[in-house]
Amino acid sequence: MVMVVSTAGGGFFGGPRGRAVTVATTSSSRVPQGRQPHPLRRGTKVKTFSSNKGFGLLEWAGDLVPQPLVVKTTKFAWKEAWKTMTRELAPQDGLGAYTRPNDAFVLGEDEFRDSTKVPTSGLFLYTGNACPWCHRVSFAVKLLGLDSRVRCVQLEDDAERATRGGWIIAGRDKKRDPCFLASDLREVYERGQRGKSSPGYVGRCTAPVLVDGNAKRILSNNSTNILRCLNHLAAGASREDWGAVNLWPAQLEDEIEEMNGYLYSNLNNAVYQAGFSTTQDAHDAAASKVFDCLDRLEAVLSEREFLMGDKITASDLLLLPTLCRFDAAYAVLFKCSRRRVTDYPQLTSWMQRMFELEGSHETFDLEAAKQSYYKQLFPLNPSGIVPYGPTLSDLGVDNGLDRKVVRRGSPEFLSRVHLAP
Repeated sequence: MVMVVSTAGGGFFGGPRGRAVTVATTSSSRVPQGRQPHPLRRGTKVKTFSSNKGFGLLEWAGDLVPQPLVVKTTKFAWKEAWKTMTRELAPQDGLGAYTRPNDAFVLGEDEFRDSTKVPTSGLFLYTGNACPWCHRVSFAVKLLGLDSRVRCVQLEDDAERATRGGWIIAGRDKKRDPCFLASDLREVYERGQRGKSSPGYVGRCTAPVLVDGNAKRILSNNSTNILRCLNHLAAGASREDWGAVNLWPAQLEDEIEEMNGYLYSNLNNAVYQAGFSTTQDAHDAAASKVFDCLDRLEAVLSEREFLMGDKITASDLLLLPTLCRFDAAYAVLFKCSRRRVTDYPQLTSWMQRMFELEGSHETFDLEAAKQSYYKQLFPLNPSGIVPYGPTLSDLGVDNGLDRKVVRRGSPEFLSRVHLAP
């Protein structure tokens, strides 16, 4: 039996330094049931453990350096270092709000349909598991049946090994990048930029990236733009007798674009604005948008199966990656903690329906995503400690081996998607 006799005294800012924690142990066979021995009774073995109180700066400073000055100076230095690193990760405006830079490579609408600009084969898609912008396009490859036409190159988030940004080729193994034989995403940008005479790529090296492997050039690094390109590719390249999935049906195109813009401004990007804000006002403004959006989506999904009705559209693919990361990352790390997605029954049911689709589980690993968020975004989590949970099962998503899977081409699958004309 183990009993605590005494613990180190003193509060956070005071108390004797180095006091021991004393624990008494005794044989349980000598203790009558229902009674506890006195900790100092004869025969009791006493073990002592030293407590670690760091350097004890607040104790030895004393009159030499007043405690208020030590605390204020430390808080100021810590906060300024945090602001500096956060601005490096996420550019800020004058009010401390995150402002996402424009993407360097974006395809025009006319280029989607031009096979000389976007080939029907030999495409490479660079994606990383942790990133929600990557998740939407990697899932689209599966949903649209483009595995044989678009080769996905897996990235890992490791800023200590990347030469710019955070993305490296998985394992930093050049053999895993058959297009450029690059070791990180900066090399992909350097070798794949359109201006062959340019001395070097200047800008952020973000994922996802769609590359024409034949011409060795980057086509787009904008996730929604890539999604649109994949949708056009599927419509013209399908070999299925039932046709091709269409994420942008013509009769809903205006509504889809309106919803996509709303999701970006009020949820997809707003959670990052909340997390990377360097002022309270900026954080509060962004977080308020997030929960207003979740409330509205809950109401929408109380009347329909998917965002645009009874079938999946591009808007659903834009929502899923943010929603399935929310409780595990954004609610904690980005401080969007007013409510969890599991507090919204309709959003939870919708997420379950999306994860029933073939390819959904293969394109997302929640535990690996958590490791990336909490360890790579170190200015937001300097300890590197990863929270215990939640799992996909905790989020209401069936993650077992016997889970329901809606296969491509099955009657239920075809009832959930729009088909290209």
